[in-house]
Amino acid sequence: MLRVIRYCIILLFLTVVGNLFSQQIYTTELGIHGGGSYFIGDVKTKQFELKKDYGLTFRYLFNQRLSLQTDYNHTSIGGNYAQRFDSLFTAGANLNQQINMLDFSFVFNFLDYGQLDHVLKSSNYSAYLFAGLGIVQQDKINFNNLNFSVPFGIGLKVKLAKRLHLNLQWTHRLMLYDRLEGQDYLDNPLGLNGTNNYNNDQAGTATIGLSYGLFQRNCKCLNYK
Repeated sequence: MLRVIRYCIILLFLTVVGNLFSQQIYTTELGIHGGGSYFIGDVKTKQFELKKDYGLTFRYLFNQRLSLQTDYNHTSIGGNYAQRFDSLFTAGANLNQQINMLDFSFVFNFLDYGQLDHVLKSSNYSAYLFAGLGIVQQDKINFNNLNFSVPFGIGLKVKLAKRLHLNLQWTHRLMLYDRLEGQDYLDNPLGLNGTNNYNNDQAGTATIGLSYGLFQRNCKCLNYK
């Protein structure tokens, strides 16, 4: 009888350990998003004016807290704007610029995201911070003359189903150049800035999107923290 009990205990232990090491996790996500964009440049921007923004998201999860995220955003700057130095020009600035932005960021979740069965305090939602480096391309600038940005921001991620996630994200980008509007006469019109990097343009996006888990791997849940 004791031998049977011993075998039952061993079998139960092996079953539990097997579940710990065989739970499936999704390490890669692909998604879409849409929302609005704004910019801060060399013209007098209009309050609460947002342009359409849409794009794709790719995310690779190292663990429940850290991931590498790639965001592609397409937006525009268009319309008539008053210039900052009205006395120097007789007309306002008429802008019509298509902008593509590709951001590479490291993401940190505040909570252990994913609700894994054998990870204590894991959650189906988490706020997160991110920062990285971005590439900016404009339709009136040659592809051989790409520019760079520093994207950073905050977001909220919610697990809707086994593979499906809801993403809310705000991104602000510090441009490493001063020609976001695509008009040379707007860049340093007084000739006083020189190489003042603090005068560079800025742009941001606020988006909502969905992402879907693509690839699985066995989770060594005792170490997946």
